[in-house]
Amino acid sequence: MNRMLLHVCCGPCASACVPALKGSGKNVTMLFANSNIDTREEFEKRLRSAERLAAADGVPIVALPYDHDEWLREVAAGYEHEPEKGERCARCFRYNLAKAAEYARAHGFDSFTTSLTVSPHKPTSMVFAAAVDAAESVTGVRWDPWNFKAHGGFVRSVERAKALGLYRQNYCGCEFSKARWTLHHKLETESTNVDARVGTHGDVFTADYQTAGRGRLDHKWHSPPGANLLMSAVLSVEGLSPEAVSTLPLVVGLAVSRGLSPLLAGTVPMIKWPNDILIGGRKVAGILCELNCDKVIAGIGINVKPQIFPEDLREKAISLGSLQNFTGTVPKVRNAILGQLGKWYDIWKERGFEAAYPEIAAIDFLKRQTISIVQTDDDAVPVIGICGGIQPDGSLDVGGAKIYAGEAHVLHAVPRRVALLAEKW
Repeated sequence: MNRMLLHVCCGPCASACVPALKGSGKNVTMLFANSNIDTREEFEKRLRSAERLAAADGVPIVALPYDHDEWLREVAAGYEHEPEKGERCARCFRYNLAKAAEYARAHGFDSFTTSLTVSPHKPTSMVFAAAVDAAESVTGVRWDPWNFKAHGGFVRSVERAKALGLYRQNYCGCEFSKARWTLHHKLETESTNVDARVGTHGDVFTADYQTAGRGRLDHKWHSPPGANLLMSAVLSVEGLSPEAVSTLPLVVGLAVSRGLSPLLAGTVPMIKWPNDILIGGRKVAGILCELNCDKVIAGIGINVKPQIFPEDLREKAISLGSLQNFTGTVPKVRNAILGQLGKWYDIWKERGFEAAYPEIAAIDFLKRQTISIVQTDDDAVPVIGICGGIQPDGSLDVGGAKIYAGEAHVLHAVPRRVALLAEKW
């Protein structure tokens, strides 16, 4: 009997494919290979659904390891803002189907096919082209072109999924398939944060040059024309408590770090509480979140192109373009950030800061360093101590004290009293 490997995008789609293949005499094995899915939790939900179908239809199922970071690097980087059914989707099909072809060859299958052709949202011609590319790159296994949406296949998949009680998702899988951004661009503006005051949720304001760019505590943000990403996204916080809203800047920081990482060959930028993003201890991006009625304007400035910084910033700042492993442009950086911002905003809005906190804590630059915190008031006495890291409520632990606002500085000349504390840490 012909051994057929069925790449499975989800249980509901596959529910029309397995009976069709078995009816034609195929010995079917299901392969769940979907690292495009945006979260491990969603991956597991879809896998459980596929396993339930496999048990119902009496066929084996194999799942390849989940590696969304690899998918972001190899597929999505630079294509985040592509529309659905665009080039990002074509790259994703090729990626997943190449994984299927490799598995089929390694385990002695005669051919492989995919459940992707069931959905009316997936262009069959694009899926077929991606599968042909995959088969050509992996010799020794045959691509079998089944168009499962023909003859009412999608309707049957809906009926079977309902009858079997299979989990049915409401988006394709990656964070970019849930995109909701509307871009507004100017060559020159006072400030993208000022422009964003008239926006609604999902509006994004960008500019090549700002005449009055700002950071926290009214620090000036100087940027040469066309050199950097100057962007402000409008995010709804309607119905959320002030305590919850106060954690959003850290979530935005996480999105910036996760967006930049695939463009840096896996280098992970760090968060310096409360609003800076660092690479190698030098600032590459700043975040300014401002509350405007029931919305937060998330201002993001990222040094992209190589540039000469003012004398007082040359040891403190860095641009992406000065890094040998950076592969990107201002639009690519924008798209990457927006893709991750949509993902992490949704997680934060639906499940709270605690859902993003482990990821944020893992890239906490200040933890275990001896630091000084200058609080928001100009006459405040600095708080000095060993940093215990960002806390689950978004505050920063400094020597056991919780700090909710301020500007942190790593101390290089540490007083003996503080140094002794550091030795005990």
